[in-house]
Amino acid sequence: MSSGLLQVFIRAAGVIHRRIRTFSVRRALRRRSLARACRIPTFTVQSELEALFQLASECPANARVLEVGSYLGASTCFLAAGLKGPNSHITCVDTWQNQTMPDGVRDTLGEFERNLSPIRSNLTLVRKTTSEVTPAELGATFDLIFLDGDHSYLQTRADFEKFNQLLAPQGVLAFHDSLFFEGVSRVVGEALSSSSWQIGGNVRNLFWIKRATFLYKS
Repeated sequence: MSSGLLQVFIRAAGVIHRRIRTFSVRRALRRRSLARACRIPTFTVQSELEALFQLASECPANARVLEVGSYLGASTCFLAAGLKGPNSHITCVDTWQNQTMPDGVRDTLGEFERNLSPIRSNLTLVRKTTSEVTPAELGATFDLIFLDGDHSYLQTRADFEKFNQLLAPQGVLAFHDSLFFEGVSRVVGEALSSSSWQIGGNVRNLFWIKRATFLYKS
C-alpha cells in the first residue's frame, strides 16, 4: 500500500472511530433521558464533552463526581451519562449567577435544573462560591473532579488546593480552558512540576492529571 493510500485509510478510520464514539455517547444520553444535552448552550465543545463522558465511564460503579462550575448543565449531562450504577452521584458547585461567563450576569439555576430534571435525584447542588465551600460539607472523596469555575490564577490555584484533598487515590482531576487561560495553565504546570501529579491526558482545551505513580525517580 502506498503512503498516500495509507494516509487516506488512517483518516477514514479516524472518522469512523469518532462517529462510533459519538453514537455511543448519544445512546448513553438517551438512556438517561438526557438526549437534549446536545442542544444545551455551552462553552465546552463536543469533543471535550465526549472526553468528560469517557472519564466518567472509566470511574468505578456508583462513583462520586465533583463539578465546579456547571453553567447550564451540558457537561453535567455528559458526566452523568458516563457514570455506572444507580447510586452514582454528581455534586455541582456553582453560584448559578453567571458572574464569570461571557453572556453576562443572570440567574441560571432554573434553566440548569430543567436540563437535569431526569437525573435530579443523583445530583447535589451547592449554590456557593468556591471560597465559601468547605471540603467537610462535600462529604466523602470523589473519583473524578472537574474544575471549570473562575479561571484567574489565584482562584484556580485556590480551587485546586482545596478540592484535590477530596480526590480518591486513583481519581482524576480535570481542568477546562487549560489552553485559553494563562491562570489555568500555570496551575496545571505547577502541579506537574511538583512531581506529585502526572499527566492523565487532554482533548483540545480539556486537560486532566492523576496523582503520580512513577516507576523511576531521580
